Amino acid sequence: NIYVSGATWSSDFPTTPGTYDAFFNGFVDVFVSKLSGDLTTLLASTCLGGSDHDFDNSIAINSSESGKSVYVTGVTYSSDFPTTSDAYDTSINSGDVFVSKLDGNLETLLASTYLGGFSNEFGNSIAVDSGGNIYVTGETISLDFPTTFDAYDDSFNGSGYFGGDTFVSKLDGGLTTLLASSYIGGNLRDEGESIAIDTGGNVYVVGSTESSDFPTTSGAYDASFHGYVDVFVSKLNGDLTDLLASTFLGGDLREEGESIAVDTGGNIYVAGFTWTSDFPITPDAYDTSPNGSVDAFVSRLNGDLTSLLASTYLGG
Repeated sequence: NIYVSGATWSSDFPTTPGTYDAFFNGFVDVFVSKLSGDLTTLLASTCLGGSDHDFDNSIAINSSESGKSVYVTGVTYSSDFPTTSDAYDTSINSGDVFVSKLDGNLETLLASTYLGGFSNEFGNSIAVDSGGNIYVTGETISLDFPTTFDAYDDSFNGSGYFGGDTFVSKLDGGLTTLLASSYIGGNLRDEGESIAIDTGGNVYVVGSTESSDFPTTSGAYDASFHGYVDVFVSKLNGDLTDLLASTFLGGDLREEGESIAVDTGGNIYVAGFTWTSDFPITPDAYDTSPNGSVDAFVSRLNGDLTSLLASTYLGG
């Protein structure tokens, strides 16, 4: 079956009877919908939100749990966004990340929490590890975003409203405990866009950075910042205490990393878009030349982020 989530402005967005919330709540609501694999039947569909604006950016499925669970994350401006009584954080601070867990039939809100500091943050991607723990990444401009005492970086690095940090946070599957949480960034804007977990429990994040001092590691594929905005790819251990590997990826203008995945051999694939004619491309790639003002790119690195194994433009 297929699960999809996002944001709707439609009071008549299709919902199904018996789901958690069949009614539109505010200016913008999260929706979560389940379709059959051939997309012929809407099996379940629910709204999720409060009286203000709520935007969902990412969805993940935990199939290891009995009955299957669906996790979503995004940003909410609703002080009455639905949380559960034993959640990690039941009070909104500003524009906060939300993390919510529903059953596989979208009938019950099993857990739901805010996550944030006194200013704004955005939850952009969510992943579930083999132990059922939840990882979230995004951007925060809060100097007091919740971090844990032994995190890789517990101090805000950015410049404030126009310069946030990437955050990476780990919660238990019931969303009651913040197990680990860290900043990662430089002195300008850094935004984590996508997160993935490898078979060893290591955490990979891809995003975009304006910071020439974004942290890189010795032996990384590219330790030099190139243009106005570069892609970054970073690897942390599962407890978020150590930056195991980190690299830039980019050319002399602007590119943004939008999505990341890990294959069974531990290689890392990232995709995004680039304005750059000198984005790093490998000689035998599918397309070695830019096609228009903005192209997609797809790049493959080894798991230690020391080598660019393959990279291509893709566009019209």
